[in-house]
Amino acid sequence: MLRLDTTAQVDTPERVVLRYRLAGPGRRAAAYLIDGMCRGAILAVIWVIAVAVALVVPGGDGIGRGGYLLGLFFLEWVYGAMFEWLMSGRTPGKLALGIRVVREDGAPGRFSDFVLRNLLRTADFLPGFFAVGLVSMLLDSRFRRLGDLVGGTVVVVEDRERMLNTVAIEPPVTEEERQALPVSLALTVEERRVLEEYMRRLPRLSRERAEELAALYGPALQDRTGWRAETWTRTLVLAYARAAGRER
Repeated sequence: MLRLDTTAQVDTPERVVLRYRLAGPGRRAAAYLIDGMCRGAILAVIWVIAVAVALVVPGGDGIGRGGYLLGLFFLEWVYGAMFEWLMSGRTPGKLALGIRVVREDGAPGRFSDFVLRNLLRTADFLPGFFAVGLVSMLLDSRFRRLGDLVGGTVVVVEDRERMLNTVAIEPPVTEEERQALPVSLALTVEERRVLEEYMRRLPRLSRERAEELAALYGPALQDRTGWRAETWTRTLVLAYARAAGRER
């Protein structure tokens, strides 16, 4: 029996725990079928164009055939990596099913990661009907096929409701705090991800626990910017507010 989607946990260098839901074989297979239909539709269009070129252009038979083969090559070897790179880890099928490719540490995938995982798709398909890939996903705790293992990626389910809920800055930034904040405060993608996760957890944390967690990263931020608020918790909240250009 196929396992359902499950949850993975990542401990960041800042010792903040991030959790995300992994996409199981069933959801990924459905996304693959949708992508297969998209590829088939694109190939049909290419075939119509190739036939038209062969009929209209003198000597167009070779041009049309070459264009068709080039399109077939593109759909087989470039389609997946290109869409995942342009759409932040998603193909049309993954977008429809609400799943995304990320790195094993939860960070956004890189172009090289997408290329590697898609190049290994042929091996995952052997000896037929994606047999090797399915066995690999069933044996791996993170549902990784061979391409994921080589590319260092996992496929996760996007929690769209959670993503749409904007992180609240409570209480809003005061005029005094606004004047005290640095003019600019740049945070990396990973740092913003950690701060957002921390702020989402704040309403469920006691004041003492929130300050304890904030103290794990706050000093490093202070060393880098030379600035801090009255508490480490407020330091992180205001740092996110300034980096995001928000006040509430």
